[in-house]
Amino acid sequence: MKIIEADIKHAGIMGNIHSKAWLQTYNDLFPAEYLNQESAKKREEEFLNSQKTNIHYYFVMENGNHIGMFKIVIEDGMCELSSIYILKEYCGRGYGTACMNYIKSKYSMYTIVLWTLEANKEARKFYERNKFCDTGKRRTIYRGQNYIQIQYVYHLVNRE
Repeated sequence: MKIIEADIKHAGIMGNIHSKAWLQTYNDLFPAEYLNQESAKKREEEFLNSQKTNIHYYFVMENGNHIGMFKIVIEDGMCELSSIYILKEYCGRGYGTACMNYIKSKYSMYTIVLWTLEANKEARKFYERNKFCDTGKRRTIYRGQNYIQIQYVYHLVNRE
């Protein structure tokens, strides 16, 4: 497995992998009318608009195939894991954990936070296995209907 930071020449590929993995992740959680608004072009534009900012996109690769991605936002001395998606056919093989280890190592000078859906029990278990702790903070987001998100944090007290 390789992790590669994406640059502008990767915009189309990033749009495709981000959109495909996002749709697989939320297919059973969000309403169809909301999911139908998703597109590779939309994710490509999001990636292009993030260039020269504090946002960093990474590919997860295996044997030359793009199997996932993650997005990091550095702001106010914090590192937010904004997105992490592995294609369904590669889930359960340790790629997500390898990504988390990479992030925890590369961004070790920061407190790392993330938000996940309260209803996404699989993701919550994954973050907890990777030593992220529920901060008690909640927020409501709209994705075709209202959803509660839970904030998790990984910082010095959680580190081995």
